[in-house]
Amino acid sequence: MSEAFDTEAELPEEEMAEEQPRGFDLAAAINSPNLAFDLDENTLARIGAKVCEEYRIDVDSRKREGWDERYEEAMKLALQTKEEKSYPWPKASNIKFPLISTAAIQFNARAYPAMIDGPNIVKGAIKGRPTPEKQDRADRIGKHMSWQLLEEMDDWEEDTDRLLIQLPIVGCAFRKTWFDPLKGYNCSHLVSAGDFVVNYWTRDLETCPRATHVLPPMYPYEAEEKMRSGLWLRVDLGRAPDAANDDDAPHVFLEQHRLWDLDEDGYPEPYIVTVHKETERVVRIVARYDETGVEMSEEGEIVRITPTRAFTKYGFIPAPDGSFYDIGFGTLLEPLSATINSTINQLMDAGHLANVQGGFIGDGVSIKSGNLRFKPGEWKRVTSAGANLQQSIVPLPVKEPSAVLFQLLGMLIEAAKDVTATQDILGGDAGRGTMPVGTVSALIEQGLKTFTAIVKRLHRALKKELAILYRLNGRFLQPEAYFTFQDVEGVVAQADYQARDMDVVPVSDPNMATDMQRMAQAQFTMQFMGAPGADSRAIALRALEAARVPEPEELFPAPQGPPPPDPKLLVEKAKADAKDRELSIKAAEAAANIAQTNAQTEKTELETLMMAPQFKAAIDAAVQQGVRQAMEMMANGGAPEVRPQDVRGMGQPPADPAPPPVLQGPAGGGGPPMGEGNPDVGGGAMLGPPDGGTGVPGMG
Repeated sequence: MSEAFDTEAELPEEEMAEEQPRGFDLAAAINSPNLAFDLDENTLARIGAKVCEEYRIDVDSRKREGWDERYEEAMKLALQTKEEKSYPWPKASNIKFPLISTAAIQFNARAYPAMIDGPNIVKGAIKGRPTPEKQDRADRIGKHMSWQLLEEMDDWEEDTDRLLIQLPIVGCAFRKTWFDPLKGYNCSHLVSAGDFVVNYWTRDLETCPRATHVLPPMYPYEAEEKMRSGLWLRVDLGRAPDAANDDDAPHVFLEQHRLWDLDEDGYPEPYIVTVHKETERVVRIVARYDETGVEMSEEGEIVRITPTRAFTKYGFIPAPDGSFYDIGFGTLLEPLSATINSTINQLMDAGHLANVQGGFIGDGVSIKSGNLRFKPGEWKRVTSAGANLQQSIVPLPVKEPSAVLFQLLGMLIEAAKDVTATQDILGGDAGRGTMPVGTVSALIEQGLKTFTAIVKRLHRALKKELAILYRLNGRFLQPEAYFTFQDVEGVVAQADYQARDMDVVPVSDPNMATDMQRMAQAQFTMQFMGAPGADSRAIALRALEAARVPEPEELFPAPQGPPPPDPKLLVEKAKADAKDRELSIKAAEAAANIAQTNAQTEKTELETLMMAPQFKAAIDAAVQQGVRQAMEMMANGGAPEVRPQDVRGMGQPPADPAPPPVLQGPAGGGGPPMGEGNPDVGGGAMLGPPDGGTGVPGMG
């Protein structure tokens, strides 16, 4: 093991100064493929030693609490590992009843189809108010992620199958989801609980300061490929421990997700550090955060960095003591399984003794050979008489296997089935007797209560795993990615994963545990066929899906209607309609203004017309008075001729007793002759303009 510096006080000041990161940038670290290239040897040595030291601390915490021992014992029971016994005699019976194995297989048989129910594994869930655009994006995301899990990540479904076998035995398993830069797409691998090391009393993965993944053993050529590609720092690994003369023996690497203050500002940032376990040499350091997880204060100081998650914990039954690792059948049934195995072995040993027997032979029997073994139908000759032989042989007082012990064994097995929820009726065996259908359904429903609760925990964990994959797609997916889902080519954009108004959830229903439950729900739904407002096609499709009929849409095709309008055309039409409405409003306002002006004009003319009779009366009176004056002057001897103004149609009596004075013509009779000014008036002075107007404003 290489020398490591545990504290900064052990380093000279000159070396301390050299340890400062050269040009370390917190933002640039996000996109760096390996920060170890920018760090000096002393810093890397200290980091590697710290990683291995804290890994051993976490392993010791599990050992102190007995978790490692329980884990190994559970795996032995599930694998039915054969161990040679020396009690009560060498190579005595050592049968292991497959209680845990049966429980794990039956749980896997129910949980596997419940988790992966057809090609649709993921569906997009809209946050907030749904719109057609959001629904289309949700459908694209759901189909693309389902294709990723089943097609692109080709080992995801196989790992899920293995996970659902390990989970009921050990109690928990982990899934690691990350972007592989060498492959160019997202990957997801199963990590067993034994290879995922945290402190035993860790609360959860979100608050855990460190978690160590013991990577699968890696051959030297695999490590060399990573070094040549620039993904790992080149280090001398040497020969693997316990390899003898095998140069190709695999090496063990530790990948620790931890906190470390690389920029030395007093706040540790989250990183992923990969270390060779034997030499404690660091080969890679990458950031475990992105831009959205860095929270800064107004002064530009880091307040908080939220790390990105790569691991998802799948739990079976939460530990009653509040520890991190959940419990499984291996922990729950280990004492009961040991008792069952001991009882079975006692019955087998008793039956063995009863079959082979044994005892004492007196000296009076003359047998010239040693130990005797009889084959079926074989007789052996002795020199003693029959009576003496019978008296000289005393068999051991061995009893037949105990019936009470056999009954106890049956009781223990039934108790174990109650814990594992693997009653005979759930395994397809209803026994020799007959029961009503309602009773069978009630028993099945009651027997599935424990199973349904566990499946709900699995769905909760799967949703967290899908959230990790969603984030990776938003960061590493190509701007436009093409995929083929159910023989239909589709395209999804990286921008589809950027919005915060979308979520992803598993498609399968955790409450649907059996095919019978699906069919019962489908039959209940079929009762609404033809009801007012019910969608008969949707009801039929659900019934066919419950019956596992492939491609039910072909049996009930969607009604043919006009193709949906282009969203761009809808937007343009909405803009044109808005513009037309604006023009209509302006035209209405202009028409209202014109109407108001016309109304005001009509009002003015009406008022003028109401005043006109008064002026007409005044003018008539003035004309009549002028005519009288002219006639009087002519009678008195040659007064000048006076011609009144053309006041045609103004014959109303005067309304005002005091008319204005009448204009007189010039003295000496210079006016026109009588009768030439107005054909309706015989003569008089001219009153007004020659065009026949009244001379009064508004009276033309």
